[in-house]
Amino acid sequence: MVHVAKEPTVSELQAYYGLYPVHSDVSPITLKRYDELLDRFERWRKHGRILDVGCGAGNFLERAALRGWEVHGTEYGARALEACRAKGIRIIEGPLDPANYPVGHFDVTCSFEVIEHVTHPADELGHMASVTRPGDLLYVTTPNYRCVGRWMAGTDWSVVNYPEHLNYFTPRTLKRLARAHGLSTAWMKTTGIDLIRLRARHGMAQAERDQVRSGQEDMRERMETRPMLRLAKATLNQMLTMLGIGDHMKAAFERGR
Repeated sequence: MVHVAKEPTVSELQAYYGLYPVHSDVSPITLKRYDELLDRFERWRKHGRILDVGCGAGNFLERAALRGWEVHGTEYGARALEACRAKGIRIIEGPLDPANYPVGHFDVTCSFEVIEHVTHPADELGHMASVTRPGDLLYVTTPNYRCVGRWMAGTDWSVVNYPEHLNYFTPRTLKRLARAHGLSTAWMKTTGIDLIRLRARHGMAQAERDQVRSGQEDMRERMETRPMLRLAKATLNQMLTMLGIGDHMKAAFERGR
């Protein structure tokens, strides 16, 4: 397990996240990925309640609401809270506190690129498990420390960024943490080689980052619209998942009954 040795202070975190961007614009390709994920979630839908821990501007929950889910989220920051409330999302400011919900309240609890930010990830995953119904689903995404992108970027890998990222998981360590909380693996994928993480070096200006992001989005569009590129992408992702070395780790766990 890889983690920072220094625990940031509350004032450090407040100063850093006070300027954190809130992305309210979502590409059609990302919306398609949301829909595919929500299709998979249907198997665990019982009462129709879903929680997104660290939900940002609420883009995923907004998509879930269109499918009839009762959507809940947690988040920090006035801009994110305002964006979520404008979308009708039941939002609670601050960290996930199980006392705010009945035990086993949600059919699906998810968290996109959040667990690497928290100071105590074991507690965070335990809280997520406690608000999820027995037999239902907990879905987590996080950067994969054991990935091609880190090997290619070396010490310039932009994911290593204090005080933003405090914990760095591999498939093995994330599964081990899940087992400790009575969770069994429903599926785990490690997909993609992220151009933004690979090329966005430490100290890069925001304009340069935006240019890298635009280039990656153009590539996503080409892969989405050209059959041969879609096939190549699917084949590459299968190989990256088999070897456990894709940049993006996507894990679904079932809570024990």
